[in-house]
Amino acid sequence: MEISLVLIAALLYLGLALGFILAVDNLVGLVFRESHTPLQLPSFGIGRAFAASQRK
Repeated sequence: MEISLVLIAALLYLGLALGFILAVDNLVGLVFRESHTPLQLPSFGIGRAFAASQRK
């Protein structure tokens, strides 16, 4: 029983650490992005592709 609790705690800790690293990486990427490249959000690209596919 104690082994499974330790395993669950370790997996939870690793998941939180990975999530924290990804969040910090995303924020740093937004702050220190190159100024001459425009910010492109994935949802905006998907919306444009959908709008273009609906035009006839």
